[in-house]
Amino acid sequence: MAQLLSTSNLLHSSRPLAVGVIPDPATLSLWSSFSTAQREATCDVIELRLDTLKMPASELREALKGNATPILLTARHPGEGGQGTEDAAGRIALLEPLLDLAALMDIELRSVMDMRALVQKAHGMGVKVVGSFHDFQTTPGEEVLRGAISFAQPAGLDAVKIATFLNSTEDLTRLIKLTSESHRLRLSSMGMGPLGRVSRLVLAKCGSLLNYGYIGESNAPGQWPAAKLKELLAEL
Repeated sequence: MAQLLSTSNLLHSSRPLAVGVIPDPATLSLWSSFSTAQREATCDVIELRLDTLKMPASELREALKGNATPILLTARHPGEGGQGTEDAAGRIALLEPLLDLAALMDIELRSVMDMRALVQKAHGMGVKVVGSFHDFQTTPGEEVLRGAISFAQPAGLDAVKIATFLNSTEDLTRLIKLTSESHRLRLSSMGMGPLGRVSRLVLAKCGSLLNYGYIGESNAPGQWPAAKLKELLAEL
């Protein structure tokens, strides 16, 4: 069943959106226990990390009965922080059975060519596709970051996510400059590490669309609790 909040509205949102990450069964159970009001106060979108949830599609469907919050599906490549298989077919097998529940799907830019058929199927079902780039050690130079963005549109993607480790204020300045510019596709950018929390607020103010926080316990360095993040984003 299609989400009440359309994918078109998500990617054209005039305000930064808070994404609550659901990486494991305990967090999914916590989310399922929330009232509608609690869910609305927690985040605008939930990300299902299928590579770390490691649950059958049937069990995920049962746990998500009655959920009206837009869903972002992710099955992360282990080279970019995932815990599943490097084989594209294995990750497609996690994503494809749940596409009808999704508003958005995230695949790494490195995986786009191997997942072209899945991207086409997602688009046919009205699901928009985010192409993501992660670097957990550093923030690459401007040429690499711009190259990631430039690759996404001709590859048939709908938005770009860039997440890098910030080793200095110069790294953050580079992301601020990039995010503040006008791009053909919507951009989500965020930093990890000691400067991660401040970066997520600054970059949201500069135009980052999807801004990630945790539900329950943090699963990435530099994250805010999703509910607190949503509260702060509303004040920007």
